[in-house]
Amino acid sequence: MLSSVDCLPVGCALLALSDFERNDDIGTHCHPHGEIYAVQAGHIISASEDARWLIPAGQAYWVPPGAPHGGTLCETSGIKIYVRQDLCRLLGAPTSVAFSVTPLFSAVMERWREEAGEGITAREIDRHRLAVLADEMARSVTRPLILPMPSHVIMRAVMSDWAVTSEEQLSLDELSAMCRMSRRTFTRRFRAETGLSPGEWMQSARVLRGCELMTSGVPITETAYRLGYESPSSFFNLCRKMTGMNPSMLTRVIDHRDE
Repeated sequence: MLSSVDCLPVGCALLALSDFERNDDIGTHCHPHGEIYAVQAGHIISASEDARWLIPAGQAYWVPPGAPHGGTLCETSGIKIYVRQDLCRLLGAPTSVAFSVTPLFSAVMERWREEAGEGITAREIDRHRLAVLADEMARSVTRPLILPMPSHVIMRAVMSDWAVTSEEQLSLDELSAMCRMSRRTFTRRFRAETGLSPGEWMQSARVLRGCELMTSGVPITETAYRLGYESPSSFFNLCRKMTGMNPSMLTRVIDHRDE
C-alpha cells in the first residue's frame, strides 16, 4: 500500500531541506504537498511504479501533491523545497517534470534555503518567487533518460531483475523464453508497453546502472567492461548520446584518467 508522508509542520507553507553527498534508497510514497528538488552534485535515479529516470547534477524535478515517487540518491547534494498544496497551483505543472536549473532558479532556491530551513508561513514574496520558478521551469523543461517499465507482470519482473546489475548478456530468444512468450509476441508487446525495443530498453538500463557504479567509485573502464561493452569509449559515447552528457558530468567520483 502506498504511504503518504506529510513533511510540512503544522501552519507551514514552505520548508527547505539540504542534502550533502547523500546516499539513500527511498521507497515509493507520496506527499499531500508538492516537492521541488534541485540537484547540485551527484545524481538521483527517481522511480515510480511505471518508470525510472535519471536526474543528474544541474537539473531539478517537480513532483505535485499526491504523485507517487521514490528512488535512489547517489552522492547527491542539493536543495529540496516542500510547497503547501494550495500554493502548488502557482507553479502551473499538474504532473511531474524534470528541467534544467537556471541561475535565477538556483538563486531563488538558495534564498529559501537561508530563510525556510525551519519552515515559513506563506508570504507575498514567496508567491512571487513561485511564479518566477514556474516561468523558469516552463523555459527549461528537459527530457531525462527514462526507463519505462512494462505493465505485463512477468515481463516487468524479468526486466526489473535484469536491470539490477544489467551485466548479463541475454538474447531476444532467452528473454522471450523467460517471459513465457514467443520471440515475436515478446518483441511486439514490449514495444507496445514501453515505447522501446528490448535492445533500446537494455541500453538505457545499462546507462542508469553505469551511473550507479561510477558514483560508488568504480572507474569508467571497469564500469564499461562490467556492463558488457567492448571498450570504455563505447560506453562513454552511448552515455553522451542518451543523456547529452559524458560520464564525468554525471558523477563527481570518476577517475578522470580513465576517460
